[in-house]
Amino acid sequence: MNRVAVVFNARSGALLARAEASPEDQLTELFDRRGVQADLRPFDMRTLTADIGELLRQGPDALIVAGGDGTVKAVAERLLPHDVPMGILPLGTMNLLARDLGVPADLEAAADALIGARTTRIDVATVNGEPFLHSSMLAMLPHLGRIRERSRGGAGFGTVRLVDKALRLIRRYPRMPLTIVVDGTEHTIRTRAVVVSCNPLAAGPAPIPGRDHLDDGLVAVYVTLERTAWDLVEVTAKLFNGGWRQDERIRSYEGKTVEVRSSKLALMSVMSDGEIAQLTTPLRYEVQPRALSVLTPGAAA
Repeated sequence: MNRVAVVFNARSGALLARAEASPEDQLTELFDRRGVQADLRPFDMRTLTADIGELLRQGPDALIVAGGDGTVKAVAERLLPHDVPMGILPLGTMNLLARDLGVPADLEAAADALIGARTTRIDVATVNGEPFLHSSMLAMLPHLGRIRERSRGGAGFGTVRLVDKALRLIRRYPRMPLTIVVDGTEHTIRTRAVVVSCNPLAAGPAPIPGRDHLDDGLVAVYVTLERTAWDLVEVTAKLFNGGWRQDERIRSYEGKTVEVRSSKLALMSVMSDGEIAQLTTPLRYEVQPRALSVLTPGAAA
């Protein structure tokens, strides 16, 4: 690998923590030390399509995304029509796709791994036509996500208030009546949390289990059926110790297509790869098989 394009999120905490140099200088030096020329652009949603087009015209061997899951999702969406592989320098909080691709969390180790990585193709899921790479969350989960976003970088009394708000939401959020249609078969449920993943989740521990395969062409749905606050505590504990697959309060479905219907909501909050949007119901989930070329140092493929 001789030349890469890099789209970087300048607000990443991992870059800002190294205050002795700008994000541009840090990333340029990171690749220079490995004998790779890097053409850099800061992540800006307003100019992202044009920026990626300009970078690709330079003929890079790969396009590297330096940021978190939301940044990766936005760049990947614009790379779908192209064959240039996407690599990830994981600089976010969760870094879900990077983890599934076997990219190390350490910045230096990640750069080493990407330089020698093989290229593979992975599935991309969509909800109402909008792509995502790992998971899409419904019911209570997007609301918790909003609270988490407000707490970033906070400290002291303000953070305590947000934690209290999250706990009150968990206690009071009602079970939502939904109909989930998997490959034409209807399942009627009442739930407070739904996770739809691009390919099934593995049996590993939280915060969100990884995936063993990224190209099975499946949509997987996970629904909590807890009835009490204590049920929710126990389900959460099972999630963190890796025993959630054996818990009867978590129901799962798999198929080529999934539709989520609500008789009460015309719009529903949906958090896909950490990005929250209001989408029209019913929500229609599909998979685009092997639609995205990626650098894969190891792990799921």
